[in-house]
Amino acid sequence: MKKISEQTKNFLLYGIDHTIQPKEIYKLDGAILFLVFLFFFLAEASPLPVFSKIFLVIVYLGFVVLSFSRTEVTGKKVFWIYGIQSLTFSILFCWAGTIFMLTTIEKESYKGYLAVLAVIYILAIAAYLFLTMLLIKKDVYNPSSSKKAAGGWCITSFVLLGIGAAKVLSTKAEYTTVIRIASLGFYFVSLLCILGVFHLVKYFAVKKLEIEKCDK
Repeated sequence: MKKISEQTKNFLLYGIDHTIQPKEIYKLDGAILFLVFLFFFLAEASPLPVFSKIFLVIVYLGFVVLSFSRTEVTGKKVFWIYGIQSLTFSILFCWAGTIFMLTTIEKESYKGYLAVLAVIYILAIAAYLFLTMLLIKKDVYNPSSSKKAAGGWCITSFVLLGIGAAKVLSTKAEYTTVIRIASLGFYFVSLLCILGVFHLVKYFAVKKLEIEKCDK
């Protein structure tokens, strides 16, 4: 089997020395529960209200079960916790954005819209993969640069989103336009959260590396 490069190994192990206290997980449990509670009201506007509520409950319970820990989390499981948290937020915000958008289009267009949405998410994930591979190849994914770059891009993106939303609202846009802008905002946050889902990839990659070391 081909040996992985030092740059790839550094990328996979970056953040493995972090520690997550149980209270941090419990706080996030509460935050997501509050978010799910708010989305319960939004579920009434969905094409299938009962199914939507069941979906929200399953997502929340799944998050709690998969991320539960009575002791502090260290090592590769840190990647698991970060990945599950990011995946939960990404799913919830994508669901909310979709429900908002479906209220502004005709039922006949649902299937076409969902197909386009799936393609957009696939393209976004492919772009993230390409960018990650590029950063690994250039060996610029390290504690000093990645944190500053990620923080800077996040702040810049949210500022631009806020300015855009304020601009639309200040022009007294139509109700449908405002709803669609809100939907795009949810999608934007959901796509940002997908970046964190790559921690799950790191978790399984590190786990595989450990298995290979044991076999040698």
